[in-house]
Amino acid sequence: MTTTDYARAFVQFNRVTPPRYFAVDIAIFSLPVVLAAPDNSVGTVAAIGLLSWLFVRGAALTLDDYFDAEADAIEKAYRPIPSGLVTRRQALFIAVAMLLAGLGLAAIVGPRFLVAVIALLSILASDPLVFNKLDVPGISTLVTVTSVSMASCMGWLVYGDVGVSLVVVFATTWFWDLSHDTIGAYLDRDGDTQADIQSLGRDLSRTTVAGIVGVCTVVFASLLGTAVPGGFPWILVPFGLSGAVVVITAGFGSGWFRPQTVRRAVEWNVVVSYTFVAVSFVGGGLL
Repeated sequence: MTTTDYARAFVQFNRVTPPRYFAVDIAIFSLPVVLAAPDNSVGTVAAIGLLSWLFVRGAALTLDDYFDAEADAIEKAYRPIPSGLVTRRQALFIAVAMLLAGLGLAAIVGPRFLVAVIALLSILASDPLVFNKLDVPGISTLVTVTSVSMASCMGWLVYGDVGVSLVVVFATTWFWDLSHDTIGAYLDRDGDTQADIQSLGRDLSRTTVAGIVGVCTVVFASLLGTAVPGGFPWILVPFGLSGAVVVITAGFGSGWFRPQTVRRAVEWNVVVSYTFVAVSFVGGGLL
């Protein structure tokens, strides 16, 4: 295996492309950093925290490919392991290297941040070792949603304390990701059925999926409004975007839009909403 192969595998494991996937993870980590930063001033420790999160995220995604190699051979043959770019053993080596780097950087950020990283790893480990064996439809989706939402907790704990604000930040991302994973599961339903994987997508109708996405989007926008000091009028942009997602989702439920359209709308909603609020804070004077 050449250095170029390792580099290609590293990029693919980290889901750098398509760019919106990477942008989503940056956004859900970065906004809480800005909200908790003293005087809206983001410094070096935030950059170290972001690098730590990216390494931990990359390790988790790589391990996901490691454990899902057989299913990916059916559903996603282009992934690094089933495509033959790397072996499962090499993928495990890459994951461990990123994990150690992430933990080392987390220790530099501080003890609260390190505890959040360890909690995230515990949640991730519970999915293949415990929840996947329960054969309960939707349980892995809830674990995944919780693990993704931990990114917002990590962002908050770069500067912030444990308290109500942390819970609100976590819940905001949790409801957003529940909508994202629900429409994603619907998109993957055919492959999940072929691979005999229990998922929400196999059991929920188009109308039910639209209902879940719509309700979660409304809750997401409402929680974001309470998480942002100052609220209106600057929260109107995220509210407007979330309203557009609800309209698109209703259209999907009626058969007017494809599920891919809903997923992209959900993804860009969180990216633009979180980025707008973060830039408003850093720029000063807006909120």
